[in-house]
Amino acid sequence: MKYLLLTSIVLFLSVNSFAKKHKIKKAKNPKLSYQEYIIQYGNNDTSVAIINLFFDKRNETAVGKMSFLPITAGITMFVPPIGLGLSAITSPLFISGLITRTRYSHKNLLIALKSYHNTNMLSANFQNKIFKQIKAQKKEIYIAESEEQLMALREIRNE
Repeated sequence: MKYLLLTSIVLFLSVNSFAKKHKIKKAKNPKLSYQEYIIQYGNNDTSVAIINLFFDKRNETAVGKMSFLPITAGITMFVPPIGLGLSAITSPLFISGLITRTRYSHKNLLIALKSYHNTNMLSANFQNKIFKQIKAQKKEIYIAESEEQLMALREIRNE
């Protein structure tokens, strides 16, 4: 009976895979890299801050949240009681990471950039995030310039 069931499943899957017609999907908006977004849409510091926010959230924040579940799965293999407790904690983090990745997707980035370029307006919540991003960038630039000036003064003093 087992062999009959396994044979029918394999036969069904093979027939199903050969009978499918492969559809060629045309990519409407191919995913651009960070540099391509900056070149194409980064004409002012607000646009650059929008791009930075989306890429930071998508690539660092979401991936950081999602990375704990595979580690927990590995721990579960060796120490099941601890692993099960950790999986109860990391599963919501993984789901939160998935939500973050979909919220800050390339599609939503294009929508945000195009709406900003058309109307020069941002929603209140989004505006707060962008202004914090711009403030952090300006602070980093200020710190870098201060360090350069300090190094120049030290060189003058040492001469």
